[in-house]
Amino acid sequence: MSEHDPFNEPDQAHPRARELMVEPFFWDCVDERAPFGSDEGSDAYYEWRSWRADNPSAPLVQCIAWILDGHLDGYNGSLCTDEQIEQDLANPEDAFLSELYDMFTLDTTIIATALGQLLDEGKIESDAKPFVDVAIHRQLHPSVGEYEKDVLKAVQRVVNAATT
Repeated sequence: MSEHDPFNEPDQAHPRARELMVEPFFWDCVDERAPFGSDEGSDAYYEWRSWRADNPSAPLVQCIAWILDGHLDGYNGSLCTDEQIEQDLANPEDAFLSELYDMFTLDTTIIATALGQLLDEGKIESDAKPFVDVAIHRQLHPSVGEYEKDVLKAVQRVVNAATT
Protein backbone atom coordinates (compact mmCIF):
# COMPACT_ATOMS: atom_id res chain seq x y z
CA MET A 1 0.00 0.00 0.00
CA SER A 2 1.48 3.32 -0.99
CA GLU A 3 2.15 5.95 1.63
CA HIS A 4 0.00 9.00 1.12
CA ASP A 5 -1.93 11.53 3.12
CA PRO A 6 -5.48 11.63 1.73
CA PHE A 7 -6.30 14.69 3.82
CA ASN A 8 -3.55 16.92 2.45
CA GLU A 9 -3.38 15.11 -0.88
CA PRO A 10 -6.98 14.04 -1.68
CA ASP A 11 -5.97 13.34 -5.28
CA GLN A 12 -4.02 10.38 -3.86
CA ALA A 13 -7.17 8.82 -2.41
CA HIS A 14 -9.04 6.23 -4.45
CA PRO A 15 -11.14 7.84 -7.22
CA ARG A 16 -14.31 6.18 -5.91
CA ALA A 17 -13.74 7.81 -2.51
CA ARG A 18 -13.34 11.21 -4.17
CA GLU A 19 -16.52 10.58 -6.15
CA LEU A 20 -18.62 9.64 -3.11
CA MET A 21 -17.09 11.76 -0.38
CA VAL A 22 -18.04 15.14 -1.84
CA GLU A 23 -18.63 17.05 1.39
CA PRO A 24 -15.52 18.95 2.56
CA PHE A 25 -15.74 17.53 6.10
CA PHE A 26 -14.75 14.09 4.82
CA TRP A 27 -11.33 15.53 4.02
CA ASP A 28 -11.03 17.59 7.20
CA CYS A 29 -8.61 16.01 9.63
CA VAL A 30 -9.02 18.69 12.32
CA ASP A 31 -12.80 19.13 12.67
CA GLU A 32 -13.71 17.08 15.76
CA ARG A 33 -17.19 16.45 14.34
CA ALA A 34 -15.87 14.94 11.10
CA PRO A 35 -15.15 11.21 10.63
CA PHE A 36 -11.36 11.67 10.59
CA GLY A 37 -11.14 14.95 12.51
CA SER A 38 -11.09 13.60 16.04
CA ASP A 39 -8.03 11.88 17.43
CA GLU A 40 -10.09 8.67 17.47
CA GLY A 41 -11.03 8.93 13.80
CA SER A 42 -7.55 9.87 12.66
CA ASP A 43 -5.96 7.12 14.74
CA ALA A 44 -8.48 4.59 13.40
CA TYR A 45 -7.61 5.44 9.80
CA TYR A 46 -3.88 5.00 10.37
CA GLU A 47 -4.46 1.84 12.42
CA TRP A 48 -6.55 0.51 9.49
CA ARG A 49 -3.65 1.20 7.14
CA SER A 50 -1.23 -0.58 9.46
CA TRP A 51 -3.60 -3.52 9.86
CA ARG A 52 -4.11 -3.72 6.09
CA ALA A 53 -0.33 -3.74 5.50
CA ASP A 54 -0.11 -6.77 7.81
CA ASN A 55 -3.28 -8.40 6.37
CA PRO A 56 -3.30 -7.49 2.67
CA SER A 57 -5.99 -9.91 1.57
CA ALA A 58 -8.09 -10.23 4.73
CA PRO A 59 -11.69 -9.01 4.70
CA LEU A 60 -12.53 -5.74 6.46
CA VAL A 61 -14.73 -7.60 8.93
CA GLN A 62 -11.58 -9.27 10.31
CA CYS A 63 -10.21 -5.82 11.10
CA ILE A 64 -13.50 -4.98 12.79
CA ALA A 65 -13.27 -8.23 14.77
CA TRP A 66 -9.79 -7.13 15.86
CA ILE A 67 -11.17 -3.72 16.93
CA LEU A 68 -14.01 -5.44 18.79
CA ASP A 69 -11.56 -7.77 20.51
CA GLY A 70 -13.36 -10.76 19.02
CA HIS A 71 -16.85 -9.65 20.13
CA LEU A 72 -18.42 -9.26 16.68
CA ASP A 73 -21.68 -10.88 17.76
CA GLY A 74 -22.20 -8.35 20.54
CA TYR A 75 -21.90 -5.27 18.33
CA ASN A 76 -25.37 -5.44 16.83
CA GLY A 77 -28.72 -3.71 16.68
CA SER A 78 -29.46 -4.43 20.33
CA LEU A 79 -26.94 -1.69 21.18
CA CYS A 80 -29.05 0.82 19.21
CA THR A 81 -32.26 0.73 21.23
CA ASP A 82 -33.24 3.85 23.13
CA GLU A 83 -33.18 1.84 26.32
CA GLN A 84 -29.65 0.48 25.76
CA ILE A 85 -28.19 3.82 24.67
CA GLU A 86 -29.69 5.62 27.66
CA GLN A 87 -28.36 2.89 29.95
CA ASP A 88 -24.88 3.08 28.37
CA LEU A 89 -24.81 6.86 28.71
CA ALA A 90 -25.95 6.71 32.33
CA ASN A 91 -23.51 3.92 33.22
CA PRO A 92 -20.61 4.09 30.75
CA GLU A 93 -18.54 1.71 32.84
CA ASP A 94 -21.09 -1.03 32.05
CA ALA A 95 -21.41 -0.34 28.31
CA PHE A 96 -20.37 -2.77 25.59
CA LEU A 97 -16.57 -3.13 25.62
CA SER A 98 -16.30 -0.33 28.18
CA GLU A 99 -13.03 -1.82 29.39
CA LEU A 100 -11.55 -0.87 26.00
CA TYR A 101 -13.62 2.03 24.63
CA ASP A 102 -16.22 4.63 25.38
CA MET A 103 -19.20 4.70 22.99
CA PHE A 104 -17.87 7.57 20.87
CA THR A 105 -14.41 6.05 20.48
CA LEU A 106 -15.75 2.64 19.51
CA ASP A 107 -18.30 3.95 17.02
CA THR A 108 -15.86 6.45 15.52
CA THR A 109 -13.25 3.74 15.14
CA ILE A 110 -15.69 1.51 13.23
CA ILE A 111 -16.84 4.39 10.99
CA ALA A 112 -13.33 5.65 10.24
CA THR A 113 -12.04 2.14 9.57
CA ALA A 114 -14.74 1.46 6.98
CA LEU A 115 -14.25 4.87 5.38
CA GLY A 116 -10.53 4.13 5.43
CA GLN A 117 -11.11 1.12 3.22
CA LEU A 118 -13.01 3.38 0.84
CA LEU A 119 -10.20 5.95 0.84
CA ASP A 120 -7.58 3.33 0.05
CA GLU A 121 -9.43 0.65 -1.91
CA GLY A 122 -12.51 2.36 -3.32
CA LYS A 123 -15.05 0.14 -1.55
CA ILE A 124 -16.48 -0.92 1.76
CA GLU A 125 -17.00 -4.66 1.90
CA SER A 126 -20.63 -5.64 2.44
CA ASP A 127 -19.87 -7.92 5.41
CA ALA A 128 -18.69 -4.87 7.34
CA LYS A 129 -21.76 -2.72 6.63
CA PRO A 130 -23.91 -4.01 9.54
CA PHE A 131 -21.22 -2.91 12.00
CA VAL A 132 -20.92 0.53 10.42
CA ASP A 133 -24.71 0.82 10.51
CA VAL A 134 -24.68 0.12 14.27
CA ALA A 135 -22.04 2.81 14.81
CA ILE A 136 -23.95 5.37 12.76
CA HIS A 137 -27.29 4.50 14.36
CA ARG A 138 -25.89 4.85 17.88
CA GLN A 139 -24.29 8.18 17.09
CA LEU A 140 -27.53 9.44 15.51
CA HIS A 141 -29.42 8.90 18.75
CA PRO A 142 -30.71 12.24 20.10
CA SER A 143 -28.94 11.71 23.44
CA VAL A 144 -25.57 11.26 21.78
CA GLY A 145 -24.21 14.54 20.49
CA GLU A 146 -20.62 14.02 19.35
CA TYR A 147 -21.32 14.20 15.62
CA GLU A 148 -23.45 16.63 13.64
CA LYS A 149 -26.46 14.71 12.35
CA ASP A 150 -25.89 15.93 8.77
CA VAL A 151 -22.37 14.47 8.92
CA LEU A 152 -23.71 11.08 9.96
CA LYS A 153 -26.38 11.13 7.27
CA ALA A 154 -23.69 11.85 4.67
CA VAL A 155 -21.57 9.03 6.11
CA GLN A 156 -24.56 6.68 5.79
CA ARG A 157 -25.10 7.77 2.19
CA VAL A 158 -21.44 7.13 1.37
CA VAL A 159 -21.42 3.76 3.15
CA ASN A 160 -24.56 2.66 1.30
CA ALA A 161 -23.09 3.69 -2.07
CA ALA A 162 -19.64 2.24 -1.41
CA THR A 163 -20.69 -1.16 -0.10
CA THR A 164 -19.81 -3.96 -2.49
